[in-house]
Amino acid sequence: MGKSQISDPPNLKKYGVPFYSLAWLPHHVLRSRHNQTSDESSSADHTLTPTKEPEPPSEELASGNYLVFAGGGGEGRSGIPNTVLLAHFDVASNSLSDQPVNKLGTGSELPYRMALHPNGDGIICAMPNDCRWFDWDHDQSSEIHKVGLKTSEKKLTQLEDVGQQLALAFSSDGTELAVGGE
Repeated sequence: MGKSQISDPPNLKKYGVPFYSLAWLPHHVLRSRHNQTSDESSSADHTLTPTKEPEPPSEELASGNYLVFAGGGGEGRSGIPNTVLLAHFDVASNSLSDQPVNKLGTGSELPYRMALHPNGDGIICAMPNDCRWFDWDHDQSSEIHKVGLKTSEKKLTQLEDVGQQLALAFSSDGTELAVGGE
């Protein structure tokens, strides 16, 4: 008798990249960014019009559970891209999005370890020789509020040329970062 083909469960997705680290994006990051943009747009209007209640977040944002993944094929030319990506997780169906919500390539540098800032300010990734900071990229131009990642312009001078770090962790208030290498 032949084996029956069992399909993968909906919470298992293959995005074409082996992952070395992941983190849940906290809900308060999405809500605070949405409220921040609502507040900024209403404060820009200096007329004496009555203040409106902030618009509720879109359905995707309200049910938003996002995971940030980091990994790739390494420094060689394996054909597997090095990337940090964001995927949506739907609690109701217990499934990950078929495609990443956002995918940010890191070139020849493999994002080996990652830590999410506890205040949701961004993430830090350990690369082969240093650490790099990534910010959230919020697309307000469309009807649907979308979140993504972008390379930050912040320079982490104390973490340049330190070699590959194997562990990264923020303190609970986000004021301290512990890193550990070989």
